Amino acid sequence: MTVRITTSTADGRAGSGTGFVLAEDLPDGGAALLVVTNKHVVEGAELVTMHFLAGTLDGQPILGQERAISTTPAQFVGHPDPEIDIAMIGVGRALEELANDGTPAFFRSVATGMCATQQTLEDFEPIEPVTFIGYPNGLYDSVSLLPIVRQGHAATALNVDYEGKPTFLIDTSVFPGSSGSPVFLVPRPSAPDKRGNIVIGGAPRPPVFLGVVAAVHQRQVPVLQTDAGGGVPFVYDLIDLGIVYKASEVHALATQMIRS
Repeated sequence: MTVRITTSTADGRAGSGTGFVLAEDLPDGGAALLVVTNKHVVEGAELVTMHFLAGTLDGQPILGQERAISTTPAQFVGHPDPEIDIAMIGVGRALEELANDGTPAFFRSVATGMCATQQTLEDFEPIEPVTFIGYPNGLYDSVSLLPIVRQGHAATALNVDYEGKPTFLIDTSVFPGSSGSPVFLVPRPSAPDKRGNIVIGGAPRPPVFLGVVAAVHQRQVPVLQTDAGGGVPFVYDLIDLGIVYKASEVHALATQMIRS
C-alpha cells in the first residue's frame, strides 16, 4: 500500500519520502483513493513523482516494474492546522487512466474502517508494538521495488494526545525518507487483550491504522576539537523517537477534501 515519493526542485535538488494509499468512504458507498504523505515531503519541490508497483490486468503485482504518476505540490491538500504535517492528493482518476491504457498499477489501501478511533485505542494497552512501512533514507529493494518494513513500540500512550497534540511517539529508528510512512498496530494471534481475555483459534483481528510518521526527535552533540578555537560546533544525533500524527487527523482531512 506504500508509494515511494521522489521530488526535484528548480535548482536540481532531489528529495524522497513515503506515501500510502487511503480509501476514504464516500456517501454513495464508493471510496475516494488518496495518497497520504507529509507536507514537508512535497513543499518546495517543482515536481513530485509517486512510484507505484506495476500490476497485471487481473490484479497481480509485477515485481521490479513501476508505474509513475507525476504532479506538482500545488495539487496536494495540506491539513488546515499549520502544525499538523499531513498532506494528501486524489489519485483515483490517474490510476483509472493507467488501467484504461493497459498499464495498471498494483496497490492495496488503508480503508476508513482501519483508522484507529479513541474507542479502538481503549481496547488495547496504552503501549503496544507497532509496525511501519516505507523508504528510510530512500532505501528500498531496487530489484523488486518493495519497501522496507520496520517495527518498534509506542513510546507514549496511544490513547493520550502527546503534548496535547494529536500525536504519539514511537521507540524505533526513524530516518529521513520514512516521512509519510503508515504506522499499524498488528494484533497478535491468541494474545490476551488488556482485560486478560484470550481467544484460541478465532479469526485474527485486522491491523489497526494508527497514523503517519512525520519526524524524529534529535539532540545536539558537541564535536570534540583538539585546538582552542572559539565556540563549540554541534552535530545533530537522532534519538530514535519518531513523531506520529494520529489516524484521526488523516481521516478528518480526507473527509474535508471529499466534502469540498
